[in-house]
Amino acid sequence: MTYKLIDLFAGAGGLTTGFHLAGLESLCAIDIDKKALVTYKLNYPNTQVVNQDIRKVNPSELRLLLGLQREELTALIGGPPCQGFSRNIPAGDRSLNDPRNQLYKTFLEFVQEFRPLYVVMENVSEILKAYDGVVKNEITEQLESFGYKVASSALNAAHYGIPQTRTRAFFLASLDKLPHFPKPTHCGNTKSDYRDAKSCNHQIALFDPSISSIVTVRDAIGDLPPLDAGQEYGDEGYPSAPQTIYQAIMRSESTKIVNHIARALTPIQTTRVRLLKEGQDARDLPPELAPKKHYSGAYGRLYWDKPAKTITRWMFHPGSGRFFHPTQNRTITIREAARLHSYPDNFHFLGTYTDMASQIGESVPPLLAKALATCLLRGCHQKEGC
Repeated sequence: MTYKLIDLFAGAGGLTTGFHLAGLESLCAIDIDKKALVTYKLNYPNTQVVNQDIRKVNPSELRLLLGLQREELTALIGGPPCQGFSRNIPAGDRSLNDPRNQLYKTFLEFVQEFRPLYVVMENVSEILKAYDGVVKNEITEQLESFGYKVASSALNAAHYGIPQTRTRAFFLASLDKLPHFPKPTHCGNTKSDYRDAKSCNHQIALFDPSISSIVTVRDAIGDLPPLDAGQEYGDEGYPSAPQTIYQAIMRSESTKIVNHIARALTPIQTTRVRLLKEGQDARDLPPELAPKKHYSGAYGRLYWDKPAKTITRWMFHPGSGRFFHPTQNRTITIREAARLHSYPDNFHFLGTYTDMASQIGESVPPLLAKALATCLLRGCHQKEGC
C-alpha cells in the first residue's frame, strides 16, 4: 500500500522529509515562498509544487486535479505561519484578529475537503494557551465536527533524538481512533544552564534501556571539517568516519558534504568571538565590547555536550542567539544548522545564505515529524506507546 500526503505551508520540506522517512510519499506541496519551494522541488522532484498564497488555492479544484476521492489521502500536514501567536512578538502587538492568526482556518478548509485519514498541524507552543485557549478549542472543535478524533500537545524535539531544545505544538487528528503522541525516546536535562547534561542523561538512561541519552551538539556536528568564517568546504567527501550513531544516521544516504558554508563576520563580531570560550555569551564580554542591548544568549557559543537552543531563521547573525560554534571562531554553517535540525545530509538547500537559514529555522525537525508519522501509521495506543 502506498501512503500519500499533501503538505500545506510546506516551506523547504521539514515535515515532508520526516513523513518520507516514515514511508509516505508527497503528492503536492503548497507555499507562498518561492525560494523555499525551489529547495523542496530539488529534494522531491516528483512532488507537484504550488507557489501561491494558499488562500487563493481552491481545495475542491486541487483535489480533483490530483484525482483524489475524499478519504483517499493518507495525511494532510502543515504548519500555518505562527508569528501572530509567537512570544517573540510583544504582547501588546498580538491580536486574535491578526491575519497571521487566521491561516489555520484555511488549513481546516483543506481538511474538510480532502478528509484525509490523518491530520498533523504544527504551530508555536503558545497556540495551546493563546487567548485563554480560544484558538486551541476552535481547532479541536472544528476537527471533531468533521468526524475526527483529536489530540494536541507541545513536544520538545530534544526528547525525540534531535540535538535541539525546540518546543512546538502539534494537533493530531484521525478518522479511525484517538491518536496518541509518540513516547519520548531520549531524556536528560535540557536547561541552558545545566553544566553536565551527558552524565545526567547516562544515569537516567540506565533505568530504562529503551531511553537514550539526549543528543548533543558534539554528537551531531563533531565530525564535520573545521572552517574559518567566510569559508566553504570544497572537498565534498567526508574526511573521517562517523563518530556517533546520530552522525551515521545523518550520513546514511549521502556520500558528500554540501552546504557546509560559514558566513563571514564583521571586524567587531570577529573580535568578540575570539574572546569567548565554549558556552560563554555577550554577558562575558568586556564592557567596551559588549553590545548595549542584546537578546539572552546573544553572541553565545554553543556547548559541545548539550543540545542547541532553538535554531531560528536568524542563525546567521551572532547577535540573535547562541549560534557561534563551540570552539571555532565563526557562526555555525548551513550544514551544521541542518544537522542540529535533523535534516539528513542528502537534503540539499538552495538560495542565499539567509534564504537557507530561513528554510531551516522555519521548518519542523524531520526526525520529530518521522516520530509523529510512525506513531500515526502504527495506530499506537496511549498505554502501549510507539
